[in-house]
Amino acid sequence: MKRDKAGKRPAAALLLAALLAGAVLPALAHEPILKCVLLDERTVRCRGGYGHGEDAPGAAMEVIGHDDRTILAGKLDRHSTLTFPRPEGGFYVLFDAGPGHQAVVEHDEIGAPPAGHGRARWMQR
Repeated sequence: MKRDKAGKRPAAALLLAALLAGAVLPALAHEPILKCVLLDERTVRCRGGYGHGEDAPGAAMEVIGHDDRTILAGKLDRHSTLTFPRPEGGFYVLFDAGPGHQAVVEHDEIGAPPAGHGRARWMQR
């Protein structure tokens, strides 16, 4: 293998970097994404998916109280959403896309969707 003036192998280093990037990028593409909004004062809708834009129908989602009690265990529908009554007290939503692939939204992060025409269809009643 050809070496540069410092005795290093730049081609080998570039090949190694490309291989490592190829191994890391697919893992990042499957990063779970979770967004939750209030449809009204008593109704929450959450949507789960992956970082590269893929939907996640059938994936597990749980609503868990701050007392560690499972309030609701469900699966995302064909639109990758789960709609449920807003629980009393503190809770969080867990989108579990498999080992090492979870996303969490705390109850105090859930608010009304943006107003106007910029609102995504899944955020509408």
